[in-house]
Amino acid sequence: MPTKFMGNKYMKNILLLCIFLGAALKASASDIKEIFNRQQNLTIDGVTITLPKELVSLYSDRKLHSVGNRKYLLLINGFPSRPGNPTAHCGAGQEMYADIYKVDAIKATRVQRIMVVSCWRSIEQFSRGEEGDFSSITWTDKGVTFDWIVPPNFTNLKAQLNLDSDAPELIFIP
Repeated sequence: MPTKFMGNKYMKNILLLCIFLGAALKASASDIKEIFNRQQNLTIDGVTITLPKELVSLYSDRKLHSVGNRKYLLLINGFPSRPGNPTAHCGAGQEMYADIYKVDAIKATRVQRIMVVSCWRSIEQFSRGEEGDFSSITWTDKGVTFDWIVPPNFTNLKAQLNLDSDAPELIFIP
């Protein structure tokens, strides 16, 4: 009997640990997902953004983020690396930019564009083990942080786009 009781207690602890770890992993996963309909304007929380015709991929968390008393949204736009030479080096690759929009009522104005992935210029998001994983782009109370790896030595490079001042300010983090 005591062995069975210890086994049940042990199983309960394992179950609680699994639930805790699952919740922690889910909380840290990126909400930035691909948007498949790139042919029209995009509307997020009543705000409409006109999409460039050259887009080959589009990602967003479809949320308005508050920084101070202002609202922002993030789109990650993918464009062909070398549209004029598709069979050359990186011809089938993408250049991806994070576009940050300031939202006033139902109007969105792009305030910053930051390169986040480039086949041609050899830059990747730190999280990009799988295509479409942008979990190394995160929102903070000051703005947005970016975490890259840069070849040839795969150096880690981090920066924060501060949106809590009069003008966006990109600060590199040691």
